[in-house]
Amino acid sequence: MKLHPRLVNLLGILLVLALWQMAGQSLGDALLATPVQAAQALVGTLSEGAFWAALWRMMWQMMIGYLLALGIGVPLGIAMGRMPTVDAVVKPWASMFIVISAAAIVPLFIILMGRGLLFSTAIVFVVTVWYVVIAITEAARSVSPRLINVARSFAASDFQRFRFVILPALHPYVMIAARVGFVHALRAMVTAEMFISAGYGGLLNDAGLDLSTAPLFALIVILMVVSISATTLLRRIADRAAPWYASRTQDR
Repeated sequence: MKLHPRLVNLLGILLVLALWQMAGQSLGDALLATPVQAAQALVGTLSEGAFWAALWRMMWQMMIGYLLALGIGVPLGIAMGRMPTVDAVVKPWASMFIVISAAAIVPLFIILMGRGLLFSTAIVFVVTVWYVVIAITEAARSVSPRLINVARSFAASDFQRFRFVILPALHPYVMIAARVGFVHALRAMVTAEMFISAGYGGLLNDAGLDLSTAPLFALIVILMVVSISATTLLRRIADRAAPWYASRTQDR
């Protein structure tokens, strides 16, 4: 008898929670709070005004850097994928920056920019843009030459080929890049805030000093919910805007 995939997912989650509960009861909440304790801390966290202020601060500052990364990364990735010269110039930089973690560059950015809005958005932008660029570059290279040749056979201009062939072909991959970029943007923003003990990162720092790990788990769960909700929303937007491409990206 084959179980439904959603049922298997649910059983897997319940199994992990059960193991977590037993381990937490054995180790104590100073080392590993149980799911019940984490849930109680989550309720308390959601009732605090300071939490919502920190979450709002993190999200709007992150979105500035994230949208800038998409606005620059998508056209740059297309240019790299379709123009060998642009690829030769930019690819070495993309290869170097994509392997550098946010934690490695935060101290330098603090020295150069201080601890304000410019610092936060710059960190998010620099960390996110290269993931967007690499994803779009590979997608732009993979556009079927047959589609381009068909457009040429109808005497389509370069702009018409770009507008009516390349861009529609890239649409699902732009949305994939947006989802991947959002996750990295969120991580970069939290890392930056942890370094300067401000906003949501500051709350995580404070929770790490608590005698119980329950508040820390509560904040981590909230981050997971925000990330999953945002990426799910982007996926639905992509499927609604171009349902004919949904089958290509259903496993991504």
